[in-house]
Amino acid sequence: MANKQKDNSGSRRKPALALLIVLLLAVLIFLFSDAAFIKSARDALMSRLGYVSEETAELDDGDELPDSDASEAASEELSSDYAGAIDVNNLPKFDGNHYVEINGNVPAFPEEVYAKAGLVKEGDKWKTKGNLLGTVDSNKLTAYEFYNPLDKHGRCRAAYGCLGRETMPEEGAERGDISEIHPSGWAKGQNWERCHLIAWSLSAENANEGNLITGTHYLNYDGMRPLEEETAHYIWSTGNHVLYMSEPIYSGKELIARGVHMVARSVEDNGKGLSFNVYCFNVTPGADIDYKGGIVTTEEQAAQDARLYVINKRSGVFHYPSCDGAKSMSEWNREEVTMTRSELTAQGYTPCGACEP
Repeated sequence: MANKQKDNSGSRRKPALALLIVLLLAVLIFLFSDAAFIKSARDALMSRLGYVSEETAELDDGDELPDSDASEAASEELSSDYAGAIDVNNLPKFDGNHYVEINGNVPAFPEEVYAKAGLVKEGDKWKTKGNLLGTVDSNKLTAYEFYNPLDKHGRCRAAYGCLGRETMPEEGAERGDISEIHPSGWAKGQNWERCHLIAWSLSAENANEGNLITGTHYLNYDGMRPLEEETAHYIWSTGNHVLYMSEPIYSGKELIARGVHMVARSVEDNGKGLSFNVYCFNVTPGADIDYKGGIVTTEEQAAQDARLYVINKRSGVFHYPSCDGAKSMSEWNREEVTMTRSELTAQGYTPCGACEP
């Protein structure tokens, strides 16, 4: 008799357990399914409970969602009041290090950088839109790159994005020629380099004028490159995404950036795998840089005595007398002067890119 009662009790538990499993599955489907009719029902329920979706939270009654063109236009100018923004009136001073930490090395981005990736703020953390659990869902992230148009002085502005394997060059691809781009402040014969704001290894961008600035070898290889390689290694080894911003910082109307503000934060692991917020110096140790005209003067050049140079009065370029450019110069444009290199550059003359006086 006792055995019979146990059998009946067990038989009753099985349907109850099965029903519980079905209910749990139904709840999970209701919470996470992207099926249109389920999403509609879910939004209606959340609305009745007082929940407002991120997509419409900032809209007033009767407002329409912005179209893509309007959103792009609004994103061209980055906010300058976010935590960790660089104060252009109080730039860090070069102290012999490749870069200095900003905001305690804690990454912070203008809100639009997060928004384009499909991320919204929840407390101190960020989550993907529509994720009720408050976490990041890789499948709902938007990998992207954004390059601002040049400003009215022809200078690059901030480049940013949510980088991942989707934005990187295909395996075996080779970087293209970028020599056709002459960034603002570019001057021949000054050993300038074309520096990517977002490295080719992260973006697959070649001759993009919105992504190339005039930079020193020190900035390009000693300052930025190690951080770029660290970011690329993280993405390839994890398959995760990285919020990334690289902003050239200018002083006044100067055409060459004094440095580059680089910020990165790994997304899926909330910055545990990759995190930095630094300002890299666009300098050449031991040299003086004219950030408006692009002329670089080394200590050795600054110490040179006055000597004979040949000036092209029309182009404003000066040469060594032995230079082919000086020998073939029209007599109408030719002028010989005995001055120091520093005196000539101070008067606005530009050294020849061939003989590099």
